Amino acid sequence: MSRLNWDRVHTLPQDYWLRPAYPEDLSQLVELLLTSFYPQHRCNRWLYPLMRMGIQEDIKRRLKHSSNQYGCLVVIDKSAGAAIVGTVEISLRSQLWQPLQPRRPYIANVAVERQHRRRGLAQQMLLACEYIGKNWGCQQLYLHVATDNPPAIALYHKIGYQLHSQHPWQRKQMMVKELFH
Repeated sequence: MSRLNWDRVHTLPQDYWLRPAYPEDLSQLVELLLTSFYPQHRCNRWLYPLMRMGIQEDIKRRLKHSSNQYGCLVVIDKSAGAAIVGTVEISLRSQLWQPLQPRRPYIANVAVERQHRRRGLAQQMLLACEYIGKNWGCQQLYLHVATDNPPAIALYHKIGYQLHSQHPWQRKQMMVKELFH
C-alpha cells in the first residue's frame, strides 16, 4: 500500500491526514472499533474486556500478516496530537460458499469517531479504497452494512453503492459499487 500516491486519493479537511495503519496503531484502532460498533451499555459492560481482546487479536493478526491483498487505512487528527479518528479495511476475499471463485475486494470496519463525523472522512476513506481496488485491477467493491444504520446506507448510496443482496435474518445487506477504469 505504501506505493500509492495518497495526495491524489483524498481531499480531507485541513487538520486530517490519511495514511496506512501501522502495528503501533493497534491500541487506538481497537478502541475506535470497539466504541463504534459496540457502544458500552449496562448490559454489555462485563463483556467489554473480552470484546476488546477479540478485536485486538483480529486486527493484530491482519496488520502483522498484511499482504498486497489487504490494507488498513487510518485518518489522523493532526490537531489532536495525531490521534486516530477513522479507519477502514480493504481486502481480497473469497466467498465462503464459493471458495474456488475469484476473490473480490471487500471493505470492512468503516468507523469514524462520533465527534469527527459529518466532515467527509468516511467518504474520503472509501474513495481511497476505490483507488486501491482499481490498482488491484478490480472492477467492483463490496461491503456489508447493518440495515438499522440509515446514515451509513445514505453515504454508500451517495457515492455510488447499490444493493447487491439482503440478509434479513442477519439484519445486514451487501452493497456493491462498479469501478470504471
